[in-house]
Amino acid sequence: MSIPTQVQELIDGSGNNFHAKVARWFIAEGWRVSVSPYYMDQTQQKARELDLVVEKSMPVRGSFGDLVGDVIVRLFVECKFVPGYSVFWFTSKNKAAVERVVCNSGPFKANNLYTNKHHYLVGDRVAKLFTSSNNRGQEAEPFYKALNQALNGLVSLRTQPVKGSRPERSSARVLATLDFPVVVCSSFDNLYAADFDGQREPIEIQENFQLEVEYAYVTPAGHAAEELFLLDFVEYERLPVFATALLEDAQVAGFLAT
Repeated sequence: MSIPTQVQELIDGSGNNFHAKVARWFIAEGWRVSVSPYYMDQTQQKARELDLVVEKSMPVRGSFGDLVGDVIVRLFVECKFVPGYSVFWFTSKNKAAVERVVCNSGPFKANNLYTNKHHYLVGDRVAKLFTSSNNRGQEAEPFYKALNQALNGLVSLRTQPVKGSRPERSSARVLATLDFPVVVCSSFDNLYAADFDGQREPIEIQENFQLEVEYAYVTPAGHAAEELFLLDFVEYERLPVFATALLEDAQVAGFLAT
C-alpha cells in the first residue's frame, strides 16, 4: 500500500530518522534511554525539548574483584544530521582549565595520573568556533542550536535523580555521577578543521572531538551562572569508541571515589 507523497516527504525531510537511529544504538548497548524529554528553560521561561537523555550504570570492583558500587554515566544528547559542509576552528587545549572542569564533575583529583586519563584531557586540540554552509545568523546555525539544547538540557536536568540502566549484579551504592553534553553527528564527511591561530591548512575531521564553550545560564533556582563546558562531538560510526572512553572515565572515577 502506497503512502501519500506528502507523508513520505515529511519522513525524508525530518531529522527524526537519525534521532531514532541514535536512540536504537544506545538501547541495543544497554543504556536507559529517555526520548525527547521536556524541561523548563529558566532564561526564557519556555518548555524546551532535548533529543535524548541516556544513562548507564558502570559497576566498580575492588582489588579482590568484589562489587563496591556503581558510577552512573549520563549523557545529554542532541542528534544532528549533517547535510552540508561545516568548519570548526581548533586551538591548543588549556589543560589547566580543562582539568578544573574534570575535577568539578566528579571524584577526580588535580595533578593526578589517573585524572589525566579522562577523555577530556586526551589530545592537545579543542574547537572554539564553527560555521556551516548556507546559514545566515547565529540562530539559524544548526550546530549552535544543537550545543545550546545540549547545554541547556544539562544545566536544567542534571539535578534530577539518576535512574541508570543497571546490570543484574550491580551494586545499589552510587559512587559518582558523570554528566556529559554530547552532539552525535550522522557523519563527519563534510566537517573540516581550520586553525584558530592561522598556522595550519584546513583538514578533514576524522576523529571525535570536543568544542569548548563558556556558557552563561540561569539555574533552576533562578540564579545567574557561568561555566566552562566541553561538548563531545561524536560521529555515529564512532559511538563505540566514545562509549569505551566513557567506560574508562567511569572506572577511574570509581577508583578515585573508593
